[in-house]
Amino acid sequence: MKDFFKLFSSFFRVAMRREMAYRGTYLAGIVGQWICYGSTFLSLYILVSGFDLLDGWNGAEVMVLYGLSLMSYALGASFFFNFSSGLSRRIRSGEFDASLTKPIHPFLHEVFSAGYNVGYISHFTISLVIIVIALSRLHYAPSLSNILLLVLMVLAGSMVQAASLIASSTMSFFTVGNNPVMDFLLWDMKQFTNYPITIFPKGIQFILTFLLPFAFINFYPASALLGKSIPKGYPAVLPWLSPLVGLLVLVLSILLWNWGLSHYKSTGS
Repeated sequence: MKDFFKLFSSFFRVAMRREMAYRGTYLAGIVGQWICYGSTFLSLYILVSGFDLLDGWNGAEVMVLYGLSLMSYALGASFFFNFSSGLSRRIRSGEFDASLTKPIHPFLHEVFSAGYNVGYISHFTISLVIIVIALSRLHYAPSLSNILLLVLMVLAGSMVQAASLIASSTMSFFTVGNNPVMDFLLWDMKQFTNYPITIFPKGIQFILTFLLPFAFINFYPASALLGKSIPKGYPAVLPWLSPLVGLLVLVLSILLWNWGLSHYKSTGS
């Protein structure tokens, strides 16, 4: 474990030094992300506020939903976006074969060699500001237990986000390129979670809870934080299972990746 954290810290320092080599570009990118996501937050808030309540959720509560989604994505993507997006290129070029010769598991080598994406600091900071503002408007008590609960639920969502990135990269072992069906399932379906899933038909609720558990990114964590209702007929304990669900899908995604690796055939490049 000590060697693991030592290796991670080394790659993190390399990523920071790489970004700081062009500080102006890096800082401009952060400002640009703040403006982009800040505008999205504002437009979503205005849209939802126009309805007064969205199936019992007011504008500030929907902002918590979107903030949790963006913050959890920032954490998950910081570690796995480079790894996920670059795997097909590395397979096509033959670079991936080098991971099979290293003294650590190919999955860990790919994650570490892809590098930590420090660009997601902008996503994290803007989502943190929005969540703090939204929770203050909702008079969410900043007690130690509530803060720890918020951190736990963000980590739960980040594991689901990481799992979706890992699972999507698995297709690279078979298609060696983009897969529109997988992109729809793992990216487009996630857009439903920008709003309370209770506004959607039962079929969508089921899919987002039990098949593609994206509702555990933000809806169920937010329900636990804010005491909101969940879909009728679903176990009341479901929101509190978010950390366990997040850990489960993360483990399953890694097992899926290893299964894909077992079917890997070198390009011979």
